[in-house]
Amino acid sequence: MSTVAFWSPLQGGSGTSAHTAVAAVTMGMDYRLKLLLAHGGMAKERVEGAFQTASYSLDHSLVTFQDHGMDALERLCLNRRLTRDNLQDYTLPLLPERVDIVQGNAKQDGTMPGYRKQLLNSICTVANQCYDLVFADAGSGKPKEGSGDQALLEAADMIIVNLNQSIEALDLFFKDGGCPDGIKDKPHIVVLGRYDKYSHCTLNNVKRRFGYKGPIHGIPYTTDFLDAWNMRSVLPYLQRSRNLNNRQPSAAFLESVRLLNKDILTQLEMTSALKLVERGA
Repeated sequence: MSTVAFWSPLQGGSGTSAHTAVAAVTMGMDYRLKLLLAHGGMAKERVEGAFQTASYSLDHSLVTFQDHGMDALERLCLNRRLTRDNLQDYTLPLLPERVDIVQGNAKQDGTMPGYRKQLLNSICTVANQCYDLVFADAGSGKPKEGSGDQALLEAADMIIVNLNQSIEALDLFFKDGGCPDGIKDKPHIVVLGRYDKYSHCTLNNVKRRFGYKGPIHGIPYTTDFLDAWNMRSVLPYLQRSRNLNNRQPSAAFLESVRLLNKDILTQLEMTSALKLVERGA
C-alpha cells in the first residue's frame, strides 16, 4: 500500500537499478508481502536487466509488445479501464504471488506524450490497491519535467537515495545540510552502493561529517552479484544464496539488503510483516 522509489542524483555508479531489483526480490522472499517492481524507463532497461523476462510466456495465444507492460497500463488508465482486478494481467511474475514486474514503455515518452505524469500517478494509485508495496526504479539525475521518473518520485511515499563513497558526490547531495527539493519533504533512506567498509568514508564518518541524522546503509560490491546481473540471473542467484553462512562472499551483500528492507518496513510502519518473520511465521 506504499510506493518506494529508488533514485540517485548521480548519473552513474550508484547501483540504483541493482538495489531496486535485489531489494524487491529479497523482500518478497523474506516477508509475506506482495510487491510490484516497476521503473520509469524503456523496456529492457534498468531493473529488467536483472531478469530473463523475455522467457516468460503470457496466457494469451497471440500477443504484441503493447499487450503487456507499461504501454498497456497507460492505455487502460487513459480509457479509465484500469482496475485493481486487471492490473496484474499486464505484469510478469518473478516470484509467484509475491513479486511481479511491469515492463517499461516502447518509447521514452510513453504511450501518450504529455500525459505520462498523470497516467503514472494513477497507475501507482491502482497498484497500491492490489500490492502491499510498489518498488520503483526512478533513474538518476534531475528528472525531466513530465517524465515517468518525475511521476514516480512524486507518487512515492518513501525515496531511497542511492549514492557512493565519493566525497564530491556526497558534498553535492548534503550541501547546506539538506536534500534537494522533492526529497527533503519525504521520508528517505540514503544507501551507499559498492560500499567498502575499509574506506575512510564509512557510514559513521559520513553522518558525522555532514551532520546527517537519518538512516543510512552501505551495500558492498560483490563479484557474484555482478556476474548474476550480467547473465540476467539475479533471481536464481538470490534464491540459492538465501541461507549463506557468514564465510561466503555474498553473505555481507545479502545481509546489507535485508537491513535496508527492514528499515524500509519500519519507516513505513509495516511492523506486522516484521513481527511475522520474528515469530518464524
